[in-house]
Amino acid sequence: MSHYTNPAQDLQYFLYTSPSLNLLDKHSVLVEEYYNTLHSTLTLLGYADLCPSLQQLHKQLDKLGRYAALIACSTLPYILTDGINITDFEKMLQEGQSVHFSERYKDTMKTLLPLFEQKGWLDFETA
Repeated sequence: MSHYTNPAQDLQYFLYTSPSLNLLDKHSVLVEEYYNTLHSTLTLLGYADLCPSLQQLHKQLDKLGRYAALIACSTLPYILTDGINITDFEKMLQEGQSVHFSERYKDTMKTLLPLFEQKGWLDFETA
């Protein structure tokens, strides 16, 4: 599925569906590099006025934190599958087959869930 969205949504998707947790250690560097590339590209194309400031990008990233948690919970199980126990969607829906989560997914979520909790991204009551 393809759609036009803001840069923060693209960046959240990348950061929280990447199989490498090492990327999260470099979060601020990646955000700044992304911003610099976005700014220089939009400037080159004559659309520098459409580029948010770095501060605005950080605010947008935080605002889309629940989106990051949602995509990590819904997309990562398939990205980090072990290749053996792949869930059959049709059987899951028709027969109530349970979902198998790989050890890689479980380990990744053990890192991400406390991070999401700390940032308040799991608090859907205040959404």
